[in-house]
Amino acid sequence: MKKTLLALTVPALLVAGSASAAVSLYDQDGTQVTMSGAAEVQYILRAEDNIAKKDASIRIDDGDLALRVQHEVNANLYALGAIELAIGESKDNQKDGASIGDVKNDGLYVGLGGAFGELTFGRQLAIIDDAGVGVDIELKDTAGVNYEDTDMDQYIKYRFSGEKFWAGAGYNIAQETNGKKGEELLEVAAGVPFGDFEARAYYADYKNEQTVAEQTAWDLEFVYAAGPIYVGALYGQSDNGADKNSDIQTWELAGSYTMGKNTFGLGYAQNSGDAKSQDATNFYGNVAHQLTANTRAYVEVSYEDLEADSDFGYVVGMEVKF
Repeated sequence: MKKTLLALTVPALLVAGSASAAVSLYDQDGTQVTMSGAAEVQYILRAEDNIAKKDASIRIDDGDLALRVQHEVNANLYALGAIELAIGESKDNQKDGASIGDVKNDGLYVGLGGAFGELTFGRQLAIIDDAGVGVDIELKDTAGVNYEDTDMDQYIKYRFSGEKFWAGAGYNIAQETNGKKGEELLEVAAGVPFGDFEARAYYADYKNEQTVAEQTAWDLEFVYAAGPIYVGALYGQSDNGADKNSDIQTWELAGSYTMGKNTFGLGYAQNSGDAKSQDATNFYGNVAHQLTANTRAYVEVSYEDLEADSDFGYVVGMEVKF
């Protein structure tokens, strides 16, 4: 699922205690085939829509289907391939006046892996798509260090996960059209766990000559996760080289507590920019209930304070995964 960089949700394991879902289709003779998917629908009114006097609406947030194949080459090496589809999330197709949505391939990559880590090539999400400490489900819209994109089509990504640290790097190869290059992204990231704490850092440099966009951003994150308790803090900066009045500093604090099948979350995010129009503050709170290991229902409310106005937003939703 496409997300903006550095203004992202914490993994669902921390937000709502949900399990990672996947169905094993085949596992024999060194070959593994797994499938996973998700369907998520919401009734939502964002704060900025409330300010604009718009009505709440039913929104298809996620329709995901992913297939991964892994073949063992030898004891130290495996080859992999993955196909990921986003289903029905947009409304471009029309049939008899009713919206039926699109089927979009948003992931298709191959690679090699082993004790050295995993190296993949193709259409995939950037590592920095995982950045963030928030426990928001949907409504942290205006505050956070934003990047242009995390969906890359010609991406080379390497990631290593060890007992003492993890690290990764990626590069999207920019294609030139009419003398101007398209999306180019260079990123590095690393994390070090120590006990129940983890320190993480993300950095990315994005350029797109065709849309005259140029942006760099970094953040430092500190999280504590022990039993039912999660606490996260973040500081980041974003600098748009194409606009001298777009330097933004971001602070985030978030926490959650899980009691049985219920998880309660609170968060705060603030942007402070060179231009007053970039200032934004967001408060949010949510409750998620695990109906089953792979099904959750939730409600979230938020308050957003912008330069021009402020108001509340809310969302009620349900997610089913496999």
